[in-house]
Amino acid sequence: MRGVSTLQVLIISVMLIVPVAGIVAGVVVQWFRTQERLRAIEKGIPIGELPPVGPPPPRPPLSPEEQTVNFRAGGIICVALGLGLLVLFSSLAQTIPQFPKGVIAVSAIPFLIGLGFLLEYRMRRGAIAARDRSGSQ
Repeated sequence: MRGVSTLQVLIISVMLIVPVAGIVAGVVVQWFRTQERLRAIEKGIPIGELPPVGPPPPRPPLSPEEQTVNFRAGGIICVALGLGLLVLFSSLAQTIPQFPKGVIAVSAIPFLIGLGFLLEYRMRRGAIAARDRSGSQ
């Protein structure tokens, strides 16, 4: 059995220390806020409106135009991701002889999903335009 390398110890240490440090920082910040409020109350200083407790209020529903824009953005991102993966996997297949060539086909998944989003965007845009034309007559 191999021993643990220094790099492995470093990676594990970072993966443990960073989340713990984040939790500790959050607790310390909350403690300071609480102390600040308590001191303000003791001095009689008005605190202002307290933040609401519970889940945030629901957002208003998106209009059809806003939903359509979201499909376009998602489609562009997925197509770009698919093309980026195609370039990455193709270059790996060219430079590494034992790289499995079938992995290149994985890039088709986000690419085709992106094309589907763009098709949906185009269909929704057409439906909105038709609705606007019929409503204006």
